[in-house]
Amino acid sequence: MQPAPGPYAYGNQPARPGAPRTLGILSIIFGSLITFTSLLGIAGKQLGAAMQQNERSREAFEQFSGEIHGWSVGVACVMAAMSIALLVIGIGQRGYKSWAARASVTWGAVALLVLVAQAVLQFTVMMPAMEHFMQSIPNPADVPMGPIMKVSAIIGLLFYTPYPIILIVSFRKPHIVAAMQQ
Repeated sequence: MQPAPGPYAYGNQPARPGAPRTLGILSIIFGSLITFTSLLGIAGKQLGAAMQQNERSREAFEQFSGEIHGWSVGVACVMAAMSIALLVIGIGQRGYKSWAARASVTWGAVALLVLVAQAVLQFTVMMPAMEHFMQSIPNPADVPMGPIMKVSAIIGLLFYTPYPIILIVSFRKPHIVAAMQQ
């Protein structure tokens, strides 16, 4: 005996909502881009050291890099894992797979927790190390890097926060959950 078909099973029924397809495309794009940038972040120490122009700057950068290297690689690895998961979930969203609806909500909740942890890490480890680094190198323009870094961290948090919320809200809507179960 087969289960009774849902409202999206046959031709005379309403079309599936487009939100899962659209969010799936966005998830694939965001997942791909952030995976790429996270992998660049893992290799960032070598790039940063090569960019320092004098011995004093190179030494200051090496000290800074040593202070944050483990943390920055950890963040980049977590972001890469979350992004790869988002890429896979996006493929499921596009295909209206029932597991993708549950995974989208779970991913959104975990992503919000990761963002909070990342913000705490930024303000307690990364920024103090960056401020110390900036004080140890010549700053001819006397640019106030502390406030710039804080605003940058807040903007980054505000940039990343909406998408997990959109996924949680969208994939908890009954009509979308129903469409994903077909």
